[in-house]
Amino acid sequence: MVKVPYVINDSQFESILNHLKRSNVLAMKLMYYCGLRVSEVGNLKKDHIDLKNRTLFIEKSKNLKNRYVIIHPKLIADLRDFKQLKVNRKSLYVAIKRVARKMKWNISPHSLRHSYATHLLEKGMSITEVQYLLGHSSINTTQVYLHTSLDKVKKSYDNNIR
Repeated sequence: MVKVPYVINDSQFESILNHLKRSNVLAMKLMYYCGLRVSEVGNLKKDHIDLKNRTLFIEKSKNLKNRYVIIHPKLIADLRDFKQLKVNRKSLYVAIKRVARKMKWNISPHSLRHSYATHLLEKGMSITEVQYLLGHSSINTTQVYLHTSLDKVKKSYDNNIR
């Protein structure tokens, strides 16, 4: 059985942001609001940001694949004056783990990406659309994110069964 990361909600994410150093905030927002991997945040360039069309070009990500992701409205202002981020995987991991200990949550940087995908599925986006946004080659990889959505479906089913 695959170990499923903890899924956080928007208010929990805001709590995390309030406890971070300013230098880590944009990186964390890109992971939570756009589903980026830590390495993708570090590789993002100014000319990959298209604010007019609200897209980010993710170049040669995992498996050297290119893709586009949609910029969340909450990120538009942050990306207007974007400068290349100096992202250190370990420092982001340490920063989020420090906050997680305070909050008694079991999260990592990947939990932000996982939360992004889970929220999209819960709001009705198709699994193939989420697969595209995450850059997964196989739908099987994306299916890991269905866990919480299935729990929500069961709850809804139980509430509506006659």
